[in-house]
Amino acid sequence: MIEKVKTGLLVMLVAVSLMQSYFLSYSSPKFDPLEQQDYVKTDPIGTQAKLEDLLFPDQVVLHMGNQVHTVLYPNTAPYNQVLDSVKQRTLSGFRKTTVSALNMNVEEVRGKQQGIEVVFRDGIPISVLHRVMQMKGDLPLDNDTITRIWIIAREAKDEVRTILFTDTASTVYEVQKADISAKDIERLMAIEGTVPYKAVEGDYYLPTKPVSFPGYSFGFSQFTVDQLKRSFFVDPAITRNLSERDGTEIYTDAKRGLQLKNDERWLIYSDPVASVDAKIDVEENLLSAVQFVNQHGGWNGQYTVQKVPQRLLPVNQAFIFRQYYGSLPIINQRNDNIGFIKMVLQKGVVSSYERSMIIPEPQSATSKEVAMLFGDALDAKLNQYAKKSAVISVFPGYRPTVGVGEDRMRLDPSWVVELRDGTYEFLE
Repeated sequence: MIEKVKTGLLVMLVAVSLMQSYFLSYSSPKFDPLEQQDYVKTDPIGTQAKLEDLLFPDQVVLHMGNQVHTVLYPNTAPYNQVLDSVKQRTLSGFRKTTVSALNMNVEEVRGKQQGIEVVFRDGIPISVLHRVMQMKGDLPLDNDTITRIWIIAREAKDEVRTILFTDTASTVYEVQKADISAKDIERLMAIEGTVPYKAVEGDYYLPTKPVSFPGYSFGFSQFTVDQLKRSFFVDPAITRNLSERDGTEIYTDAKRGLQLKNDERWLIYSDPVASVDAKIDVEENLLSAVQFVNQHGGWNGQYTVQKVPQRLLPVNQAFIFRQYYGSLPIINQRNDNIGFIKMVLQKGVVSSYERSMIIPEPQSATSKEVAMLFGDALDAKLNQYAKKSAVISVFPGYRPTVGVGEDRMRLDPSWVVELRDGTYEFLE
């Protein structure tokens, strides 16, 4: 009898053990939920944008013939009228060639023939340009960077030649078919509200008659630390804070880092990304960059794609988005941190993100028209510039000023020189 009881208990224990093993293997464990106050959901802050919103030319130049030109700037009626007309036209059949093979004297064509020049100062890869231009058929496989689109009316006035210039001086693409006529170009030459410019060696233009731009003053706010922590960290409650002697604040969750340079109103976000040996896709990285900004601070103003990486750079790709206000870019001198967003991406993943913490408040803006130097006075100022031999471009831009401890920004229009090393300075 006792043996039967022992046997029964043993069988029962074995059965219970098997049931426990089953539940341990196949049941889902229950975790205690994270307290709501310890986990903060990311809320979008700032304004949103699409990549197409950031792809617009720095200038549109009309070549009138007889050495007369005019320069049109973004967000003006003449600029919009000409650019909209060009963007509605279809371009197809892209033949890669050279300027010499086209038997084309650029300076002669620029001075004597009527035409439209769409200028992307730092260039846009063909794979991205197709997002704003009606480019049909197969795009060139080389994906060269396009800096200018020239639509030229031939002297006979009965046909038009369309040329895409690249960042390589001798390399161009001739468009085999473009549905724009010589009459279209002639009509656009008569556009009103323009100022005459002259061409200067180095492919830039200076006004020969008075020109002015508005100067602005407006208030601004800043991203708060709480907003930024919510935006960049999955669980802001576990971030640690370090303070540097210069006033810089560093926040980290042991993986990502957020550095706030409070005296410069500048932030640097970093998220180490393991190196991946993958094909570089500029368009994919640009799309990812735009989406990242949409989700982490927003644009809070108008920006344009200024610099894109060259094809031969490493896997990490750095992009710069230049801030505009009205018709002109906001320019930073040398190491000044203002007027741009800089990002580094690898295979669509952001590893570095730098931007201003300033949020402009345009509703508080006041403006005053400012006359710019022109003609002989501008020539004299440029000739007196100590680094004239290093100048590759001259254009109008805004000089930003923010007083220490102030919550207003001034934007003063000024002539900007671009130097060969890629930096900018203002003509004093």
